[in-house]
Amino acid sequence: MMDIAILNGKVVFPDDGVFALNVYIKDGKISCLTEGDLPAKETVDASGKYVSPGIIDPHIHLGLFAPLDLELTTETQAALISGVTTQGVFLGGPQSHLESFPGVKASIEKNSYTDIIPHLVIGNAQQLQEIEEYANTFRVTSFKVYMNGIPGLIPDVSDSFILDVCEKMKKSGKKCILCSHTENAALVARAVEKLRQTKGEAATIVDWTDTHPDVVEVEAVDRLAHLAQEAQCPVYIVHLASGESVKLLKKIRQENKFVNVETTSPYLSVTRNHPQGNALKMEPPFKDQKDVDGLWAGIAEGIIDTIGTDNVTMTISEKNLNSSNIWEIMPGYAASEHHLSVALDEGVLKRQIPIERVLACMTKNPAVKFGIYPQKGSLLPGSDADVTIIDLELVKEVTAKETNTRSDFSIYEGRKFQGWAVATIKNGKLVARDGKLVKKEPMGICLER
Repeated sequence: MMDIAILNGKVVFPDDGVFALNVYIKDGKISCLTEGDLPAKETVDASGKYVSPGIIDPHIHLGLFAPLDLELTTETQAALISGVTTQGVFLGGPQSHLESFPGVKASIEKNSYTDIIPHLVIGNAQQLQEIEEYANTFRVTSFKVYMNGIPGLIPDVSDSFILDVCEKMKKSGKKCILCSHTENAALVARAVEKLRQTKGEAATIVDWTDTHPDVVEVEAVDRLAHLAQEAQCPVYIVHLASGESVKLLKKIRQENKFVNVETTSPYLSVTRNHPQGNALKMEPPFKDQKDVDGLWAGIAEGIIDTIGTDNVTMTISEKNLNSSNIWEIMPGYAASEHHLSVALDEGVLKRQIPIERVLACMTKNPAVKFGIYPQKGSLLPGSDADVTIIDLELVKEVTAKETNTRSDFSIYEGRKFQGWAVATIKNGKLVARDGKLVKKEPMGICLER
């Protein structure tokens, strides 16, 4: 007797196609896929719907503007309702992760509704020296550096530091990957100063984009690719924002096997001229329609591997949106809740990119890059029974009042998206349906690799 039968759906095999199959779940795992009928304790009718591996958002931040315990509840609940079952959380700060990580892991396993891939930020000499311990004691194998940090908050690192991190990762004996905020810090500082001098407090959100011209990302992408090749070390470019970078990466990836690329669903759907104004402040900034189109071309052509969100949940007050001074407004917004719908609407429906290609960037590919495949990102027998059921016909309008995060604004306010998760199965249990949690029970784990 199976635990759950998902019947009559169109099952998505990432990058391989869509097939009419029934999916059977037992003991928290995918048991089998078949055209036949098997007895089950519970059935879910997926007629006319797509059945996908649980969505993975590989790039979020939690605990920056509110306690980590709180956001591990509110933000993972919102994600789960929208079909996201696994999230990659970047954990920073100047302290030794040997001191902080055990508490973070305990909080995850007490409060989170999604499974968490921990990524550790490496920003100083102590953290650098401890990488081997992080990898072997905590079984964390993904790390992050900032080629362009945030003055006073996050240090940017030198090229030699990046090579040292790669060396330490290799010495760990684990299959590690280095994530990078890939922008040229000196060129960003130059552009910021130029805008301050020319427009000062009169600068607008449209002008904000000019503080990160294309060259800051393009140059850093090229440099990181050379460093990865030199170190023979896998790197993962986070939140690619520029269409010009896609053009360069098309050439780089023909010869360089060490470069992996992520963009985000906001960068795939929003430009600097979007009507939400100052709510859009982010680093890197939103750019122009040609960049949105270029990023989607990168996904269609396989140049971009994964789609994240760079979710940083905050409220109007925390973002300082009541100020009209762009320099006083914080970068960031909640995005995980609309992650899947944005990608389906903009990619599958508007641009006719096959659903199996788009969902590969949101399931299998991040699982492979971060060492959790086929446990995650798969509907093959033996994989964790994390399943997202999608209604590609459903249209809903986004309003901040009806979102499930703790944020009170949305960069998508008033926009209608077609294609939504209508049911989420996590660890073999039906946990969300029709925009509501049906099982209020934290069941997330901190994934070891």
